[in-house]
Formats: sequence, C-alpha cells, structure tokens
Amino acid sequence: MKLITKPVSTYRDFSSSACDVNCIHVQITNLKSIVDEIHETIADTSWIDKLDALSQEIFRATSERTIDKIVNQIIAGITSTVNEDIGEYIVSYAGQSVLETNFSHIKIPLAELLKEKVSGNPGFDFHTLSSKRFLVFGEAKFSLDGTPRAIALDQIGEFITLKKEIAEVQTFRPFMDDECEKNILAGMRGYAAAFSFNAKDIDTIFKNALESDIVDELIKHNELYLIAVEIC
Repeated sequence: MKLITKPVSTYRDFSSSACDVNCIHVQITNLKSIVDEIHETIADTSWIDKLDALSQEIFRATSERTIDKIVNQIIAGITSTVNEDIGEYIVSYAGQSVLETNFSHIKIPLAELLKEKVSGNPGFDFHTLSSKRFLVFGEAKFSLDGTPRAIALDQIGEFITLKKEIAEVQTFRPFMDDECEKNILAGMRGYAAAFSFNAKDIDTIFKNALESDIVDELIKHNELYLIAVEIC
C-alpha cells in the first residue's frame, strides 16, 4: 500500500478546533497481496489467547463462524478482480493499517469477529486505540465505481445519534486500558471514515468532505480520520 497524507489546512482551517483532523489517500496496487494479508489477519486468532479466560470463551464462540465465512466463501472466491463482497473488507483493513503504521494506533479485531452476527455487522466496521488512548470508531464503505465518502460520514452521524458507539463499548472493553475507559466516560473518542476512491481529483473529495455539515459535528470530538482507499 502506498500512503499519501494530505495537508488538511489546504482544504479548511481547523485551527479553532481541538480535534486532530487527518486526510489520507491509500493506493493499493497489488490486489492479491492485500487479499492475502486480509486472509492471514482474519485467520490469525492468536489475539484471543491474550485476553482473560471469560473473554476467550466469548470471542471463540462469536468469531468462529464469521472467520469460516470470510475465509472460505468470500476470500476463497477472489481471483484477479475486486468485488462487493471483499471490497468493504479491503477498505476496513486499509483504514486500520494506515492508522497503525502512520499514527501508532493499536488495531482491534474487526467488529464482525467480536459480535454474534455472522456477517453484515450493524454497527461500526473497525476500531483502533489511538496513541492518546482514544477509542476510534471506524466506518467503511465500498463501491465498485463510486466514492462513497458522504455515505460513510452520514453513517457515522446516524450511529452517533443512535449512540451505537456507547452500545459497542462493552464488546471492546477487553481491549481497553484504564486510561481509555476514563476517556470514554469523559466523552473523549475519535472517528474514522474509510471509503473507496473512484474519482479524478482526490483534493476535491477531501475538500467537499471537510466542508460537509456532518464534519462540523465530528470535529466536536477528539480525532477524525478521512481515509480514501484507491484500488489501482
């Protein structure tokens, strides 16, 4: 993956906001390589062994069928082209990886592996712990021929209205430390909108996103990441 961090100040002045706003353009040039990475990541359940005994039992039960479906049905069917089934996983994986490598976040296993539903997770798609110990809630949207940045941002706004992020905290407590829990209780957290990029001008995409009404709401929080994922 090639990562290009874009200077937010060229799109909008956020100097009056305490929110840390970031725009990242990800270019994926080798589809097979990224699918192999996703396969390896999904199939690796070593993270379960690092949890307390009760959490191990819970997450072994919730993740088993989802891992089987993703690995044996979705990933196994990929040849040389991307499709809708794998697309959102690529966007989620790329979003998490960027936050880990460029911003020193800690990855949390994808939400679908931690919840009871086998697929089609009805909440946020991915989560990380930022270097400042904020829990970051990520939404991923994919389109074969579009750039669904507005859909991703609006979905985050809808989830906030429904208090989805608070409802999800119990699921992620085994991955959080005391400082992160205190931040959650104080209303301190971050959001990430990751979306497929199929347009000519990345700057226009980021500019329009940062000038949207929903961003005015999101910058009331601590961290915001806009991640455009281009499959070349």
